Amino acid sequence: IQQAQDHLKQLYEEVRNYAAPLKLQMEPWNLASIWRQAWDNLQVLRKDKKATLSEENAGVDLRIPVDHFRLGQVFRNIFENSLAAGAEPIEVKVSYVSERLGDTEAIRLSIQDNGPGLNDEQKERIFDPFFTTKTKGTGLGMAIAKRIVEAHGGQIAIGSGTPRGAEILITLPVEIP
Repeated sequence: IQQAQDHLKQLYEEVRNYAAPLKLQMEPWNLASIWRQAWDNLQVLRKDKKATLSEENAGVDLRIPVDHFRLGQVFRNIFENSLAAGAEPIEVKVSYVSERLGDTEAIRLSIQDNGPGLNDEQKERIFDPFFTTKTKGTGLGMAIAKRIVEAHGGQIAIGSGTPRGAEILITLPVEIP
């Protein structure tokens, strides 16, 4: 009964988060600390799996104004998908570089995994509300991620990936838009 109640609460929160207007609380945060915390928060999902998170440092200053709670949701959704789709050992890598977003200085994050990757339909529809490949998913995780990134003045997209796996690209301005 508790497990069913927890599942219903999760579904309710996902729908509520998608439907509610976004009110960001922007403060300077180190992006690496946000994705590391999101990874740590998934300890329960990882406990019986061989899963690693690695980082490729490009010497970029990752301290930018963001809503750390909302951006943590973005990383959590991406990491949950990698953990659900990948076969062990699951490897997730975050790398980043300086970028331009129009006329603005930005940071582009690449989050890659070694899972099965995305087929053409998944690449096209991954950010659509209610699109899911999971039997128990709502299809709102990546739609919420897109809303959050865009509310920060950024962009989220599917990358070219690697020979195996999926790649999500997030570009965020280094100043409040």
